[in-house]
Amino acid sequence: MITAIPMTEDRVASHFTKADCLVFLDERGVEINRIDNPALAANCAGKQQMVDLLAEQQVQRVVVRNIGEQMLGKLLVRQFAVYQTRCGRRLASELADPLATDLLRLSQASQGRQSLNHEAKTKSGGCGCHHKASESAGHSCHGHDSGGQKSAHCCHGKKQAGTGCQAS
Repeated sequence: MITAIPMTEDRVASHFTKADCLVFLDERGVEINRIDNPALAANCAGKQQMVDLLAEQQVQRVVVRNIGEQMLGKLLVRQFAVYQTRCGRRLASELADPLATDLLRLSQASQGRQSLNHEAKTKSGGCGCHHKASESAGHSCHGHDSGGQKSAHCCHGKKQAGTGCQAS
């Protein structure tokens, strides 16, 4: 069973999407991979890449200190088991087994931190990526349809008309 832990330097990052990297551990707590966090420089498209990276690495568990309710909801929908630790100074290897530690299992998006900016972003139709959800050009798009073909989705997850989007 693979566990992912967002890390900054040698400690659990204080916020999931702001970690320097993701550390991947096997069931014994041995590090098997360490990958730079794609969400650091790519706004909400990078956050989706972060979720996709977890799936690519075949992660079953994610351990966090703090996570926003929007991101927590995305992880739960994708069937990741999400655990919260209160201590950032623990070794990553100590967090690989949620039964041997004092981790709290998060099972509802509402257990994440509420975004101070989410309501404002929703009302404006934007997400901080300097575009509105209705625009179709000038921003990075991603995604695949159910047949594995590239599809034009902006970082809001809404299908875009036309061909102004470039798949990332």
